[in-house]
Amino acid sequence: MSMNKTSMAKLGGVCSILAGTIFLASGVAFFLFQVGRFDWNSIRSISEYLKADPAASTMWTIVNGGAALASLLAIAGVLALTDEIRPAHEGFVRWTSTLAIIGYVIIAITNVADLHQIRRMASGYFRVDPSAQSALEVVGIGTLDPTLSLRFLTIGPWFLVAGWLSFRNCQFPKALAYLGVIAGIAALFFVVVSFLDLQAMTMITGAMAVVFHPLWLIWTGIVLVGDKP
Repeated sequence: MSMNKTSMAKLGGVCSILAGTIFLASGVAFFLFQVGRFDWNSIRSISEYLKADPAASTMWTIVNGGAALASLLAIAGVLALTDEIRPAHEGFVRWTSTLAIIGYVIIAITNVADLHQIRRMASGYFRVDPSAQSALEVVGIGTLDPTLSLRFLTIGPWFLVAGWLSFRNCQFPKALAYLGVIAGIAALFFVVVSFLDLQAMTMITGAMAVVFHPLWLIWTGIVLVGDKP
């Protein structure tokens, strides 16, 4: 094993652990402080929420900024894991790892854009006249990945292939390989049920993907760091 590969594994492992931890904290913060407290599709609802709760703006920054930072860290984990499993099937690994990097870039850009755009629109909402407010409500909030399907469609195949190849070649613990396969299936199933507008199933599969995602990152990071001399 070359020195560069060892260094990449350790760097990628540490970054993966950090990414999973930040994603987990960001997700918990979102559910605890924001879910159910405003209508995501209504600028008025978001504006009223940010205005009524002094801590909401800070929490908004933590949630979106954390997810953006975690996405950039996760890319190092993808690169490190790619080096480990590439010999098992180079074609699948190169394709799906590239998709995963695209997916993490989408998450980072979406969260940074949402952070600034929604805060700007919300802060200026009550400064315009009612007719302008109505127009803003009709237009709604433009975001790169409004249904979250794009990120799951690009990252899901990576989880699935990485887990499957790890299981086949016994490179990582079987439980970790199974987790990757399950996370990948959950992510892709989310895309399908979201497209079919099956609300109940979307919530279930989305929750599964959101929970399995950081667990996969943290666990793979621990293995990458611990498995190297």
